[in-house]
Amino acid sequence: MTTATVTAAPPLPAIDHGHAGLGNQVVSEWTKLRSVRSTWICLAVVVVAGIGLSALVSNIEAGRWTHLGLVDRAQFDPVRFSQTGEFISQFVVGVLGALIVTSEYATGSIRTTLSTTSKRTTVLSAKLIVIGAVIFIVSEVTAFISFFVSQAVLLAHGGKALPAGSTILDQLHSATIPVVGIASDGAVRAVFLCGVYLTLLTLLACALGFVLRHTAGAISAFVGFLLVLPLVVSILPSSFSGSFERYLPSNLGLAMILVTSRKTDFAGVLLTPWVAAGVLAAYAAAAVVLAGVLLVRRDA
Repeated sequence: MTTATVTAAPPLPAIDHGHAGLGNQVVSEWTKLRSVRSTWICLAVVVVAGIGLSALVSNIEAGRWTHLGLVDRAQFDPVRFSQTGEFISQFVVGVLGALIVTSEYATGSIRTTLSTTSKRTTVLSAKLIVIGAVIFIVSEVTAFISFFVSQAVLLAHGGKALPAGSTILDQLHSATIPVVGIASDGAVRAVFLCGVYLTLLTLLACALGFVLRHTAGAISAFVGFLLVLPLVVSILPSSFSGSFERYLPSNLGLAMILVTSRKTDFAGVLLTPWVAAGVLAAYAAAAVVLAGVLLVRRDA
């Protein structure tokens, strides 16, 4: 009789189910974001509106300079005019931030997304990282380009940079349109915070998408937060509304961007730029925490 020798086959590698890490999930979210046409349309609107509308407003305001009174000249803010496009961009980034979440709930693909990760909060973190990074880069580049384009428009209308150390009184009696450089006091801060403002709004909208899980509901809540809430506060008695006006998102954005003499018109109303940015960041952080809690506790 012969003895047969049986060689044991090497064990097959274990299949890892539902343990995709944050890095892999970020790559996945980036692939999904860039493969959708609506992403590029929204980003194009942010760039075109940011640069085009800012240049248009600067052109209009420059044409009105010779007809402005002393009060209006004191309120002339070349930096603020250069960031006028953020009024439209804030709604566009909000729509995009909500869509990257609610579109998956609408198609049911969110179940597949959640099943590939060990923690549901990984999906939330990955989406926030991807959309936040994309909007931050696009909005910052757009904000700085808008600034230089708008100042060029003012120069084309005969504008002239005021000497260093000029005061509001100098601007009032200046025969030429005031133009500021990027090195002017507060200019870099204002332009940079414009991009931060849009980024924080995007993160807020993304979190609302997880909370409401419905496109129309998330976008409506976002628009209500920006537009409807200030209207509601405005009809309240001034003794009551005065305590809340400075914390409204629209006023927070204004405080982050204002540079020149228009600040005097809002003395005691607006927060300082960095405090305003911190309050808006707190709003976004609260929404993200709520989204994370609901994402873990609710079914997909």
